[in-house]
Amino acid sequence: MALTYVRAVLLLALAVNVGAMAPVRATAEPVPPRHMNLPKPTPAGGDTRPFIVTGSSSAPSAPTVAVIGDSVARDYAYYLARRLGPRGVRVIDGALTACPVGTLPLVAIYPDGDRRPLRGGECPRLVAAKQAAMTATYAPKLVLWESVTEIRGILLLDRYVPPGSDEWRRRVLAEWDDALRRVTARGAKVVVILPLWYEHAPAIRLDAPGPSVEKIRDLYLRWAASHRDRVSLVDPAPVVCPSGPPCGLVNGVDFRPDTIHFDDPGGVQVADYLIAHVPELARLAAGR
Repeated sequence: MALTYVRAVLLLALAVNVGAMAPVRATAEPVPPRHMNLPKPTPAGGDTRPFIVTGSSSAPSAPTVAVIGDSVARDYAYYLARRLGPRGVRVIDGALTACPVGTLPLVAIYPDGDRRPLRGGECPRLVAAKQAAMTATYAPKLVLWESVTEIRGILLLDRYVPPGSDEWRRRVLAEWDDALRRVTARGAKVVVILPLWYEHAPAIRLDAPGPSVEKIRDLYLRWAASHRDRVSLVDPAPVVCPSGPPCGLVNGVDFRPDTIHFDDPGGVQVADYLIAHVPELARLAAGR
């Protein structure tokens, strides 16, 4: 009985640990959570190669928008494709579930204290390969970038770098610079979609120890300011979490049923918000 109870507690903890699912094999896409049962399909072979998102125009000559980052980035790609596809726009998925936007060896910390690399340690290789293939194959002129996965610590060969530390900040910024060079190699502009707080969770002060969405948002603001020629920002918080964290229902709408990922009808509203606040998307939506 005691063993069964402990096992149940551990399974529950793993279920709520975002992106912490251990992969079936090194390159496999993690088993998608409930929210991904919506029509947000990935190809039969998984998410390791860039692909045209359901609802998009498939014409090679179509204006092309790519989305990179984690599983939340995939939500944005899907809902934007639904809105922009009928306007003749092609949306490309360059995201990887449970991986950051760069090639940091991030880890999930399990209830037993064990630190395990995300996707079996394959994220650095998969991210670099998928983004390089996306740029070479589709040459998007606009890249939308969303990743909150960097909230985790970094596991190096000789030590663990805790999130929020000075070394963590330096390494995250260096990896973002590297990713920026990769995805803008053919002249693309980048718009960073600021990550949102986990629903129902309050903000953690910038000077508090440990992981914090607030620290990631602050780091993005500082980083984008140093790359104004290629990077701009858009913040979906006013529509998804208008009163600030802890986030909840907005006019009766549950934007993120699992507290992180978008679902109908919230996903439709957040796509409309992005289109209204990113001039390049607004022009595409208007057919220009």
